[in-house]
Amino acid sequence: MKELMAIKSAMKRRRPSFKRQEFNKRIRLSRSTWRKPRGVDSKMREQRGGYRAIVKIGYGTPRKLRGRLASGLIEVSVSTINKLNALAKDQIAVIPRTLGNRRRLEILKEASKSKFPISNFKNIDKKIKEIESEFLARKKRRQELKKSKVKRLKFSKKPLKSDKSKNKNKKSTSKVKSKVENKEVIEEKPKTETKKEVKSKVENKEVIEEKPKTETKKEVKSKSITKKTAKKEANK
Repeated sequence: MKELMAIKSAMKRRRPSFKRQEFNKRIRLSRSTWRKPRGVDSKMREQRGGYRAIVKIGYGTPRKLRGRLASGLIEVSVSTINKLNALAKDQIAVIPRTLGNRRRLEILKEASKSKFPISNFKNIDKKIKEIESEFLARKKRRQELKKSKVKRLKFSKKPLKSDKSKNKNKKSTSKVKSKVENKEVIEEKPKTETKKEVKSKVENKEVIEEKPKTETKKEVKSKSITKKTAKKEANK
């Protein structure tokens, strides 16, 4: 590995800086990244003398050292403590910039405790202090805002949120109690029939008594069958 690292450093010294075609004529091309020249009459594409070098496979680093740092370690993004503890000997941790400060603080504390190197934070203890001071400042700001809001609400005649919730609870309990009391009163009162209901009941009884009973089809059939059987027995 050491021999390969020496070869890589020697190649890096000899490697030219690859610039885009006509970067010295147009400012916007000097800011952009490398593009391969594809013009028909491009002298840079034809690699004529006096023109800049093109990116070629011969300028590349050895295959075993690709993706490694100058120290020979491979960078691995770490977003949890478990990933940090699962790193191999030839790997180094990188905390992604999209990770929140709370999770970052946990990882940094674990790294300082177990002495894991992190490539994008050289001084781990300094970064821990910075994040903790930010948290304290944010907490103080929130407390001050809360106090100022409470003061404003006290001076204004509007009730606080806590008072509103208490009043709501009281109202709901009083409503439930009133409902229960009303139910008990209703259950205690006996139902008294009105004059109209008594009259309707009497009329219904009279109608039922007046209506003659109509024989059903089944009864008629059974009667006809009994008559036939009676005739047959008489003939015998």
